[in-house]
Amino acid sequence: MKKIFNYILIAGVCFGLASCDKFFDDMEGDLSKVAAEDLQSSENGMLALLANLYSNLPGMSMSDNDKYQMFGNAARDVPDYKNTTPGFWDYKTIRAVHKFMEVVESAEKSGAIDEDKKNAYMGEAFFLRACYYFANVRTHGGIPIVDKALDDEYTPGGDNQGLYYPRKTEKDSWDWVLGQFDEAIKLLPESQGDKSLRANKYTAYAMKARAALWAASESKYWNRVPISSSYEAVQKKLTYMEASYADGYYKQAIDAADAVIKSGVYSLYGGIPNDINAAIGNLNDLFQSYQFSEGIFGRSYKTGDSETTNGTDKWVPNQFAVGYTGTGAANYAATLNLADEYDYYDDENTRNRKSGKIATLHSGDEDDYLTDPQTQFTADKVSDYVHYNSVQEPFLLKDARFQAWVMYPGCTFRGITVYMEGGMVKPDGSVSVYPNSDASGSGNIGVEKNDVTYYPYGGAGINNSAFMGLLTDKNSNNRNSYCFSPRKFLDQNSANQYVQSPYYDIRYAEVLLTYAEAVCESGQGDKAQAKKCLNDIRHRAGFKDDVELTLENILHEWKVEFAFENKWSNVLYRRRGFYNPTKVSNPEEGTLGKKLTLIPMVDLSGAKAQWIFLRALPMTATSAWGYSGILSFSPEDYYAQIPHYVENKIEPNNK
Repeated sequence: MKKIFNYILIAGVCFGLASCDKFFDDMEGDLSKVAAEDLQSSENGMLALLANLYSNLPGMSMSDNDKYQMFGNAARDVPDYKNTTPGFWDYKTIRAVHKFMEVVESAEKSGAIDEDKKNAYMGEAFFLRACYYFANVRTHGGIPIVDKALDDEYTPGGDNQGLYYPRKTEKDSWDWVLGQFDEAIKLLPESQGDKSLRANKYTAYAMKARAALWAASESKYWNRVPISSSYEAVQKKLTYMEASYADGYYKQAIDAADAVIKSGVYSLYGGIPNDINAAIGNLNDLFQSYQFSEGIFGRSYKTGDSETTNGTDKWVPNQFAVGYTGTGAANYAATLNLADEYDYYDDENTRNRKSGKIATLHSGDEDDYLTDPQTQFTADKVSDYVHYNSVQEPFLLKDARFQAWVMYPGCTFRGITVYMEGGMVKPDGSVSVYPNSDASGSGNIGVEKNDVTYYPYGGAGINNSAFMGLLTDKNSNNRNSYCFSPRKFLDQNSANQYVQSPYYDIRYAEVLLTYAEAVCESGQGDKAQAKKCLNDIRHRAGFKDDVELTLENILHEWKVEFAFENKWSNVLYRRRGFYNPTKVSNPEEGTLGKKLTLIPMVDLSGAKAQWIFLRALPMTATSAWGYSGILSFSPEDYYAQIPHYVENKIEPNNK
């Protein structure tokens, strides 16, 4: 087994390494296999192996896990919740880190690198190992901690007892992960060079802050949704945390976040904008190219390869689905629940916070919604609704983050007006919601008013993006059953199936919010600084007022600042805050209730065209689409099953 590492497969993905292509070009021979002695005699060889370790980091890729929570959904699927936080059980990759450590040690002994280089590489190895184990612990609970390659423990035909490691308690596993980040912090340099995406000292501090906040939150809220004490894993504290652990972990989160803040290395991109439009521009730019002032860890996707993509190209609504057919576009939708979360400015100049709940009814009862709008919305109800002079009017004074990161009815994207409407009040006062339309849009009949032709779905024919689908065909024309769509990562200027906007695994805004939450939850740390951290994020979005340091305000910022970045699902996961129909004592997370859509309708019954908006369940929330109406998450879902636990001679979860 000692020979197993003589040849190491090198992955084709080079993650965030400066001059990545160059060091591959410098290596001779078949680059699909590299001999171990070449790795340790050539620094380029070590960088090649390091690139592979970075590329395998769990969670370091663009995905859309948040769409399974309250604020997003698959655009044409039933509105449900799912447990999609990714697990990690890959001891082969962890072994590759240990072999890399051996290579680094050998390289220093042979004189290929000096001690400073060795320490820097070892710092990256500790960081990577900590990240791998962090992903493992947060999903599985207590895990086997293997801290070396086990080649010498294997004997052909023997019992190989040295290969079997028992699971640590969950607390011991968290403590080990945080200790690994500490080791990385000691060894990593403060910088890896300009525009390098490799981990540095502050990357490790930021990731430690994230991990410590996770452990603290889980400790404080484990009993919110406790796992049955009948399980062996709970009895042995393998899947168990308690509130007494929380303050210690909050303190570590505070200290680690504070180290990043006090370093002065990072800042919020764009600072404090002069007006709303400037805020929108900065927030757009943040996700069009990697901004090193704010990005602490992530992927740039700017590889020079025209076919490299961040995976968001199929998020575009139907109007922008160039070249797509079937299920090619509108794969992700934002819900009305998210749109309501984004506050309004009270005025363009004062820019103080005002509730973001979109006004639809004169009664102000915005908790009311329609379950079957085609039958429930009738002509006599039209006067109950607030009328707007344009379809985009309800959204124009919303938080700049909404305007920059969410496509809404009537907005402009790539120079085209986005049509997301779902019906019409005709000149005679009769109403039509989701009028029948075939795949060519022939049922989308225009009506003229004051020399302008209006369409139930906003645009003529199939030149629209939402609602115009046959209820029996969820894939019809790439239509969206909501009227909001993510634009955060999309190419803002042109149709491009290979979108190369960046992905931030950690940006400075997360560090600020981590500090604020840890201080608020524990009472430790500097409360004035925590309040400033919270409000600095809001000020970058154009707000001028300050809000108080409360858990409600902090959770609100997690929702609106990190929409579509897979952070909200993690917040719910660590805080044990997923929807649970049998235990509804956690309303501050905002996960209770149903996923809703907004149906804009043009009203042609008055002197001029106006628009009303219906709150409703999406058209997919019907039994014909397989909708059961149950949004649930069981206590056992917080811990993934242990793979191959029988073969590995360890205890399972949830048994």
